[in-house]
Amino acid sequence: MRILGPLVSFVALIAAVPLQTSQTSDAYVRTWLRDAMGFSAGDVRDVIEGRAVARQLKLAGPEEVSIFGAVRIAVAPGAFIDQLRDIAAFERRLGVLQVGKFHEPPRLEDLDELTIDRDDLLAIESCRPADCEVQLPEAMIKRFAGEVRWKEPDAAAQANRLFRQMLFDRLLRYRAGGLWAIDPYNDGAVPMPAAEEFQRLQVTKDLLPALPALVPYVTGFPAPAPPGVEDFYYWNKGEFGMKPTTRVNHVSVSSIAEAGARPDGIRYAVTTTQIYSTHYFSATFELRTVVDDAAKPGQGFYLFYASRSRINGLTGFLGTLIRPIVKSRARSGMERYLANTKAAVEAAALKKAPGLPAR
Repeated sequence: MRILGPLVSFVALIAAVPLQTSQTSDAYVRTWLRDAMGFSAGDVRDVIEGRAVARQLKLAGPEEVSIFGAVRIAVAPGAFIDQLRDIAAFERRLGVLQVGKFHEPPRLEDLDELTIDRDDLLAIESCRPADCEVQLPEAMIKRFAGEVRWKEPDAAAQANRLFRQMLFDRLLRYRAGGLWAIDPYNDGAVPMPAAEEFQRLQVTKDLLPALPALVPYVTGFPAPAPPGVEDFYYWNKGEFGMKPTTRVNHVSVSSIAEAGARPDGIRYAVTTTQIYSTHYFSATFELRTVVDDAAKPGQGFYLFYASRSRINGLTGFLGTLIRPIVKSRARSGMERYLANTKAAVEAAALKKAPGLPAR
């Protein structure tokens, strides 16, 4: 098993500040946001008062976009995780265009509701290896060219069936062998293996004293899952940049068994590994950390959300022009996402238990 060593650095983000056993989770939150993430006193106050705040993280290269955000949510941590498990309903409340969760084991029909965007259909029709506006492996580019009868009235239906089959096969290969088992994108001048792109996702903090069991699993998948970890897979199509983007993701939810005794208050860690994306993202890794609100235990939590991606087109002369725009939009997008998540999660919890007072 080849290990994605540098990715450990990113997983370690949540444990950058050494913990003192005398700290409460509230003190941990304040200290960590200020000292590790560079939040100002005003930023920390905003987070504690329930407003979403996001900041750019230090980058390892110009192709990276890395954002960290935080918000306080007035819902029990377990209730949030329950909503997240129902990922299709959860993301629909956030306005995602299309979304579906795979059964266990996955079924091809889990992708039945996914459709290729019209502009992507036109792009795929003209795709050639090393020259395609959609991220596709070379074998799939050739299959679209050779198997879809583009002049026939049902060409779109043919292309959609082949696209769904491609995503399904890619998911099965990933589940069997991890990122090293899936074909590289070959839409540009240089093929991009997913595993190598993930190796380039790194930060400067390299320790994980808080959640060490996650490291070999996340970086060595399909290594055996440690106790307290559950996995699910889903696909979605959402608005990223200038065009809708379809992604397939692997989510791991880690329940921290000893949470009640932890001074940092960490209850759950949720990792998301990208398996496929039609546009922009050659690799993406996301980490959500759920930390108890010591002021209202069991009634609220802090959501820390770190997202690191490698994005095509951010190098060279043109890249230097658009890079600040991409990073600015990523930061504002993170704040909108966190604010929308807070609103959706609290509204769903209130709907389920309407007798509860607002907090």
